[in-house]
Amino acid sequence: MIKKKYRALRFVAFICQVLAWVALVLGILGAIGAVIAGLTGYISMQALENLNRGNSAAFASVVAGIASAIGIIVFGVISFIVLLASAEYLYVLIDTEQNTRISADYLRQLLQTQQPVQPVAPVAAPQVMPAPMALSYREADPSEPTVTTPTTPLPKE
Repeated sequence: MIKKKYRALRFVAFICQVLAWVALVLGILGAIGAVIAGLTGYISMQALENLNRGNSAAFASVVAGIASAIGIIVFGVISFIVLLASAEYLYVLIDTEQNTRISADYLRQLLQTQQPVQPVAPVAAPQVMPAPMALSYREADPSEPTVTTPTTPLPKE
């Protein structure tokens, strides 16, 4: 078994993972709280003022609550992604080091178990010339008519 190294780095990566999930949960809860705060402002303003007076302020309260919720969700998701990606990056670096160390140990063992190889003098390869292509022409048979194609056009009659 290979000894695990970089315990502090593993701990930091774990903390980043935990903080990522905490940021996501708090972002969702904060968004819900912002919407509730906007609605609560709407309800309390309507209760304090007589019936239809102050509708524009109540509407502004709801819009502010929803806008705050969207901002909190976006910030929470971005925080979650950044923290989780940094934790995974630390784990990748640790795994790369561990795999490199294991490979180096295997190569070291392989070199120790092999017999030394004697160098062999290089042998000159024989030069092979390509064989000439054999072309055969058949002899012209005098009994066969000879067909020629004119290179210039024949005059019209």
